[in-house]
Amino acid sequence: MKKNKNYVTARNTDELGEILGLSESDTALMKYKAHLTALAVKAIDKSHLTVNEIVKRSGIARSKVSAVKNGASVSVSCDLLVKIIAATGLEIAPPKAA
Repeated sequence: MKKNKNYVTARNTDELGEILGLSESDTALMKYKAHLTALAVKAIDKSHLTVNEIVKRSGIARSKVSAVKNGASVSVSCDLLVKIIAATGLEIAPPKAA
């Protein structure tokens, strides 16, 4: 039996939110978390700190820091991402006014 698969492609986060049936606020949170994750991965890489050093500085579990380092932040909240970024010494600039 051959099953018909229907694939949908999202070209941006707004379309992804729509496909997933997310509200505007949930879509905005998804964008924000993706941005924080990218910042955290860059901050970890540029800091040249070990995972253990970031754990000591941030107080966050090693498993969470390792997950973020590897780009897997599904189980990591936005506030923990901010703490990881701060532990690397990177300062997060406030968003520019629209």
